[in-house]
Amino acid sequence: MRFASIPSLLLFLAGFQGSAAAADFVHLIPADKNLAPTWIASLTERGGPEVCRGDSLKFIGMPVGGLCAGLVYLGGDGQLWLWDIFNDAKREGIDGRPSPFDGKNVPPRDGAAYVAPRTESSPLQQGFALSWKSAGGVESTRVLNRSGGWADLSFIGSYPVGRVSYRDPAVPINVDLVAYSPFIPLNLDDSSLPATVLRYTLANPSTTPVSVTLFGWLENVVGAQTCPSAEIRRINKVNGATFLATATPAHATWTPPAPFRSLRDVGTMALTLLDPAATASATTTPPSLVAAVAGRPIGGVRVEKTIPPGSAITVTAVIAWHFPNAAPGSSSDKLGREYATRFADAGAVADYVAKNFTRLDAETMRWSRTWNDSTLPQWALDRTFLNTSILATTTAYRFADGRFWAWEGIGACEGTCTHVWGYGQAMGRLFPALERDLRIRTDFGLAFNDQTGDIRFRGEHGGGAIDGQAMCILRTWREHTMTTDDTFLRPLWPKVKLAMEYLIAKDRGDGLLDGAQHNTLDTDWHGQVAWLSGLYHAALRASEAMAADLGDSAFAERCRALRLKGEHSMVAELFNGEYFINRLDPKFPKDINSGTGCHIDQVFGQSWAFQAGLGRILPEAETRSALKSLWRYNFCPDAGPWRALNKPGRWYGLPGDAGLIMTTFPRPDWDYLKATGNDPKKMWAAMYFNEYMTGFEWQVAGHMINEGMVTEGLAIARAIHDRYSPAKRNPYNEIECSDHYARAMASYGVFTALCGYRYHGPSGLLAFAPKLSPEHFKAAFTSAEGWGSYAQERSAQSFNATLDLAYGKLSLQTLGVQMADGFTPTNVSGRIGSRMITGTIERGEGETLIHWTQPIELVAGESLVVTLR
Repeated sequence: MRFASIPSLLLFLAGFQGSAAAADFVHLIPADKNLAPTWIASLTERGGPEVCRGDSLKFIGMPVGGLCAGLVYLGGDGQLWLWDIFNDAKREGIDGRPSPFDGKNVPPRDGAAYVAPRTESSPLQQGFALSWKSAGGVESTRVLNRSGGWADLSFIGSYPVGRVSYRDPAVPINVDLVAYSPFIPLNLDDSSLPATVLRYTLANPSTTPVSVTLFGWLENVVGAQTCPSAEIRRINKVNGATFLATATPAHATWTPPAPFRSLRDVGTMALTLLDPAATASATTTPPSLVAAVAGRPIGGVRVEKTIPPGSAITVTAVIAWHFPNAAPGSSSDKLGREYATRFADAGAVADYVAKNFTRLDAETMRWSRTWNDSTLPQWALDRTFLNTSILATTTAYRFADGRFWAWEGIGACEGTCTHVWGYGQAMGRLFPALERDLRIRTDFGLAFNDQTGDIRFRGEHGGGAIDGQAMCILRTWREHTMTTDDTFLRPLWPKVKLAMEYLIAKDRGDGLLDGAQHNTLDTDWHGQVAWLSGLYHAALRASEAMAADLGDSAFAERCRALRLKGEHSMVAELFNGEYFINRLDPKFPKDINSGTGCHIDQVFGQSWAFQAGLGRILPEAETRSALKSLWRYNFCPDAGPWRALNKPGRWYGLPGDAGLIMTTFPRPDWDYLKATGNDPKKMWAAMYFNEYMTGFEWQVAGHMINEGMVTEGLAIARAIHDRYSPAKRNPYNEIECSDHYARAMASYGVFTALCGYRYHGPSGLLAFAPKLSPEHFKAAFTSAEGWGSYAQERSAQSFNATLDLAYGKLSLQTLGVQMADGFTPTNVSGRIGSRMITGTIERGEGETLIHWTQPIELVAGESLVVTLR
């Protein structure tokens, strides 16, 4: 995360006036949050999908393109918009526009789309319409978006699937749209298609047949952003039911702006209907719906049907694109998109979807059903998963050589930053191949110093960062657990050890880090910093576990000894009786440091350890006390009064918005002014302390849930959900230093925390300890080679569990579960279909481990049923 531009010192100091004094603190952040009982109750209610209508539709932009293939939004009215597929890497944010707010011009990376939410806009004309004939033969037409004048237009979004319904008593047909791009966890290629599927169901509730025509159109904008219209000739081609838009140079020679074939927006687009009766045209029909721009022709598709009374038909459209010349970031040699190595043009993409549609559709819908068929609250299912859509925006890329590369947020801060992406949990659990590529090719490849073990935190760019270094080690362990053997880890292990040694060298013998410690708050901190040393301890624990798996017992024991020493020192030196603090190095009095402030990431290391299945690395009593302090001192019911007195900072929370403030200063010995230090080149970064930033909030929420503070954790998650209500702004764009910010993928960690999920593929361990409704629980899970759902029913007398595998396969040796108080089972039985499975019971700390006598191999469609008595 980097600030757009360092403000002048005078302007920056002007923001200090009115900083909150100790007397104001209790008023601004009360201990009693005064949260409405109905709101608290809603946190755990199962509920149903949110149905959006009216003004709640105007901000919605659900990404419905493939992973790393550009960004196409599905609007709340079913209109596709934004169309950030043309490789415009110079633009920050979804549209590059600043927004006036609070007397300033807010740039995209400072929250322009938060303070002034964007509404539908598009660089091209595209849409669908329905025509029908009345009994008298009169034809009528309605556009399938808000301009169509539908009496009842509604949207339900559950990423990756958006559903739009069109109803009107004046229209004899009910229309329902299902929109998505194929999304199949663990299947990266089929989830990375530059295509959007639009499935229209047309229902005739009347008692007479109705003749209908579904029209679709698409404007040819190939080269429109870089080429004067006189320099190119746009060509619309037709192949059966497919319309293909392309372009060629208008002249035999080509000079400015570049060779035609290498222009960023030169490529193809396609529109097709998957219906044998459909036709395509190089000019749209009906022409009255759209007006072509000079030199930008519009092509279309159509299909005519007669729908019998009481019946329905489904017509599926596919929109595909192919713009291969991606070159984001400062290094122009990283050319090309991975999808262009698989497909010659957009027509080939559309053809692939058409030929494989039955499978792609079935597996996408199977995942959607598996995810949503849960006992968890629907709002939590939606909110914790939807940030996965960041991978389907121009934050994320797959280059032609297969390399995964990303910004922090769209067009802002390049290089797949380790200390931003390190917060995310979604990609590692859903598409672990991307994380493995980052570890092998980038973190321990081109970013790795073979002499020192230092990892550049921006790939080719930047220097070292303590938190990013520790999280690379932690993520290596996580990626190892999402495999079935040591094939991934073993060749990386020498570099991982050296990376751990780099951190150990900054430990002067007391288990705490010292010296310059660059981190995600964009400056070097000096002294002993609780949250950075905590991440160091988590990395030691991960290294200990990896060493044990590979038989490196000497290094495992060394890491363990250092970690235990550090655990003692954390409490003895940095715990103030309520929470963990930082001890400043007196040699660097001008540096930023939160000092005795209550900092949001103070026990982040323990949070990460839980996410990685590494158990406890900090003592429970002190850790829970720290989390309670974050609730007491940092959870702010209303950002307005706080920011009125604490001026510096960006606007990721407006008056009326609740959230978790990054750092507060509840003790009289330290305050915001002291925390800024006195270095004009660095003190700007202290503004972060006053902000809400969802990625940090998500990791705390997940940690609280893992520690049994379920209500507090869900309250923080719900505060984020409420801030991004569709009535206020786009719910699919969590903003921090630009749009669709990668750190927000930490939200998936709240889901795994609610499930008490733990997995170690190489040993065949899968465990669950639900934190919400454990008596009757069901939720999705992923593993190295498959995914499905886990369900349990438990009481003081019995325990029953079912693993349903929906996709792939699952190798299982041990199942970990948690009994109700008072129930101690002595016998276990299992079955897969009619086949009985035997096992033994081991009572672990807080859980029961079921070791199967023979390893179990489940394949898609099979279920393992377990009974404990």
